[in-house]
Amino acid sequence: MSLFAEFKQRRIWRVLIAYPGVVFVALQVVEFFTNNYDLDHRFLTATMITALVILPAAVLWNWRHGEQGKQQFAGPEIGAYVLTGFAMLAAVGWYWQATPSETHPAPQGVASVRTVAVMPFTNVGGDSEAQYLCDGIAESLINWLASVPGVKVVSKSAAFRLREHSDDTEMLVETLEIDNLVRGRLEQIGDEIVVSAALVDVHDQSQLWGERLVQPLSGIMDLEHSIVLAIKDGLRLKVSDIKPDQRSAGGTDSPEAYQHYLRGHFLIEATDSESIEQGLEELREAISIDPQFALPHADIANSMLQMVLYGMPGSESLKGEARNAAFTAVALAPDLPEAQIALATVHQTITFDWEAAEEAYEAAISLSPQNPSPYHRYADFLWGTMRFDRALDMARHGLAIDPMDGSSMHAVGISLMYSGDFAAAASAFEEWNRFYPGSRWSYVKLALAQALDGRCEAAAEQAATAERLSQGRGSLMFEAWLAWGYQVCGQDDLYARSRTRMEAYRVADPDSIDPGLAFYRIMERDLDGLVKILEETVAVKSPVTMFLQLYLLDTVEGPLAGAISADPRMRELIRSLNFPPSEWSVTEATAQ
Repeated sequence: MSLFAEFKQRRIWRVLIAYPGVVFVALQVVEFFTNNYDLDHRFLTATMITALVILPAAVLWNWRHGEQGKQQFAGPEIGAYVLTGFAMLAAVGWYWQATPSETHPAPQGVASVRTVAVMPFTNVGGDSEAQYLCDGIAESLINWLASVPGVKVVSKSAAFRLREHSDDTEMLVETLEIDNLVRGRLEQIGDEIVVSAALVDVHDQSQLWGERLVQPLSGIMDLEHSIVLAIKDGLRLKVSDIKPDQRSAGGTDSPEAYQHYLRGHFLIEATDSESIEQGLEELREAISIDPQFALPHADIANSMLQMVLYGMPGSESLKGEARNAAFTAVALAPDLPEAQIALATVHQTITFDWEAAEEAYEAAISLSPQNPSPYHRYADFLWGTMRFDRALDMARHGLAIDPMDGSSMHAVGISLMYSGDFAAAASAFEEWNRFYPGSRWSYVKLALAQALDGRCEAAAEQAATAERLSQGRGSLMFEAWLAWGYQVCGQDDLYARSRTRMEAYRVADPDSIDPGLAFYRIMERDLDGLVKILEETVAVKSPVTMFLQLYLLDTVEGPLAGAISADPRMRELIRSLNFPPSEWSVTEATAQ
């Protein structure tokens, strides 16, 4: 009998027809479980390998034991089955080892957690007027991605810090530990903007999406919407409850208002007062076009409150506008993290409602858990009110999101220093100094931490670098912190030089209630002068009122050790401010 006739008689064709059907069902079952229970995607391929390897065994079994086959098992047949089993295990094992583990998208249609970086878009034409668009579009995409489940987005501060390395994929992967990268190029040609953007899988350098988009300048929101939808498809995000255009626009339907907002938002992040004032005018114009647009209200509040906090000239007149802008932003968009941060800062620096400040910071963090800003801002509030352990926790959360966030590094160092762990504080400031070698304040605070830790020679080197970097642009506070370290180390000649400078600052502005003057009074053992300054600080509702408790710490009291906390005027002053309870409670010192 011919082989074909044997196949026909034994009905081997049934295996060739039925087997693929069985394999298909098995694959559907495996795919269901990997999709719905977040199992390793390799199970699906392993099932296919198993099916292919055991196909010959299935044919053999049907040949030997089918309708016309023999019913007993022979030794060679059993050996063939055993060999098939070993071959299957070997094939699946090799595949499992050779293929990296990766989870499959979760059941709700949200892709498995991956880290995405959105780099600031390259300004192709070099037009300074177009830079706000390059940064603004990228920031809008970051804000949208941060709201999507299953995606961890690199913070704006971390991504923008590496703008000069946008094309260096290897460096970005190593520094940011990302899975996907969004980058683009923007050029403004007359009244049109041309954007070339791409979404890249950094693991195999494959481009998941890429497109060249041309829109009129008035169509920025539509352009952002198009990019958002493309990213959504490229990452296989199945999120139906978001409105990318609304998120990217920040709550306005007016292209003109949005354009003014983007320009203003870009300008207020500058360090010169002229740019900041221009930015504020752009934000005010955005509000005049669309009074319901919450983002410019929040930006105005945050920018002005920073001016108030750092005592910029005329800052007192800004308090009213800053307060109104913050409350308006929250009223218009209570789920906007920038609005909650502004509200928290108002309560921290103007109303001194500590509980309300804390609630607003907690709200900001819950609304934007992937942004380091609310964490380090909250940390500053916490260490300022002497809750150092909680401040450290918040600052370290900020660093977990952005390991190069200078504000979080500072919050870690200052919390450790005020709590008395000078060695750890010095280490934290050294890290800040390593990432930001151009910051004079990183050297000043490192020098003080080292001085308090007894490392006076190292402290002197850091202080000298700080003075060199200041280039004569010092301040009373800057000089006071240098003098503090000099006095701790017994460097009388250096302290005398700083004392002369501090006195010159005081004489030049006799009405100043600069907190540096309070440190100066402590170092000069002038308790009455210190109390007078602090009483004036509270009377005029200075934003540094929040820090008054710190003067009761042994670390700060220095030459007036014990005298400050024992003074009845200080006790009453602290009691009147009703500070929140602290693990470093001063209530015992002020209770009697």
